[in-house]
Amino acid sequence: MSEKYRFKPASQQELSLYCFVGESVCAVQHVEDALSHSIVLKKIKPRLKSEADKHLEKHRSYTLGKAIKIAEKGSLYPELLQRELKEFLSERNWLIHKSIAQGRDEWDLNISREKLICRIKTIITQAQKLLQMIEEDLIEFSEANGVDMSRVRAEIDKHYFE
Repeated sequence: MSEKYRFKPASQQELSLYCFVGESVCAVQHVEDALSHSIVLKKIKPRLKSEADKHLEKHRSYTLGKAIKIAEKGSLYPELLQRELKEFLSERNWLIHKSIAQGRDEWDLNISREKLICRIKTIITQAQKLLQMIEEDLIEFSEANGVDMSRVRAEIDKHYFE
C-alpha cells in the first residue's frame, strides 16, 4: 500500500454496522444450509447418511434463489413458508448486493443510519424465524414418515426455552 494514502479508521457506529452485516450474512448462510438439508431429505429421501451427504454436497452449492425454486417446483413446503422464503430472498439480495453501496451516500451524510441498521437487524430476525419454520416442517415430515422426533423436540425446547 502506498504511504501517500492513509485510510481513516472506522467509527464506532461503522464498526457496529459491520458487525450487524456479518451477523446477518451468517444468519442467511444458516437458512441456506437448513434449506439444503431439508430439500435433500424431503425431495430425495436418502436411505443412508452417505447418500444424503453426497446429495447435500451438491445442494449446498446452490444459491438461496435456486434452492427456493427447487423447493417451490417440488411443492416441498406449505404456502406460508414458501412465501416467507421468497420475501427473505429479496432482503438477502439487497443485503449482499446493495446494502452498503446503496446506503453509503446517506451514511456519509448521517441520513438514515438507524434505518439501515434496523433493516439489517430485521434480516437477522427473519432468518431466525425461517430456521424455526424449516426446523418444524422437517420434524413434522420426519414424524409423518415414522421417525420418533421426541428427543429432537426435547433438545429444541432445551435450546430455546432453558
